[in-house]
Amino acid sequence: MTMAPGREKLGKSGNAPSLQQLLREEERVKKEAAYEKLVKSWEWGHVLCLQREKQEEKRLVKGCQNLRAGVAEELTFANKALLMVRRAALRYLLHCEHLQHQRELNHGGKSFYVERL
Repeated sequence: MTMAPGREKLGKSGNAPSLQQLLREEERVKKEAAYEKLVKSWEWGHVLCLQREKQEEKRLVKGCQNLRAGVAEELTFANKALLMVRRAALRYLLHCEHLQHQRELNHGGKSFYVERL
């Protein structure tokens, strides 16, 4: 006759487990429950970590896109400002050249025709 596993070393009566065996069995069940709880907690933590990692990656991608859009907008405004400055400088140079030409003509006794209204 074979006995169930874990029941080979029974107490004095042969059928009833001893108090020490019951306490050991209860302690083992508690440890197993604590271990299962620890594993579930770790698994849940792992899932949360993966979710946060994905969120962080999405946030970084979005941040890069926003930065790229901001830089492109700044470049557009900088190009417009540069164009305005260059046009103003060209107007100033043309105005100075016109005045110089007018002075040279006046020095020679000539002038531009200016229509008066």
